[in-house]
Amino acid sequence: EQFARLRTLEQITQECHVNGAYLCRLFRRYEQQSPYQFLLRLKMNLAAELLLEPNSLIKQVGERIGFEDPFHFSRAFKGVLGVSPAAFRRLR
Repeated sequence: EQFARLRTLEQITQECHVNGAYLCRLFRRYEQQSPYQFLLRLKMNLAAELLLEPNSLIKQVGERIGFEDPFHFSRAFKGVLGVSPAAFRRLR
């Protein structure tokens, strides 16, 4: 529920009240990815939904999900979803 404001593994473990190594083992076992990769995918899915809003700016969407640098947001978005935010918007 709080994934949009979380940024690091340390923040995730504090919210979940578990050890970081234990959390990583659980995610590798059941999700086949790290907690950070899972968090990043959740954030990019939210970003994709926000990009569908007609007046939203890519920079503002990135800031809303915790990316201060719009170029870092664009690279992360493309890494997760396979297309840049601008290309995603054009496709939709």
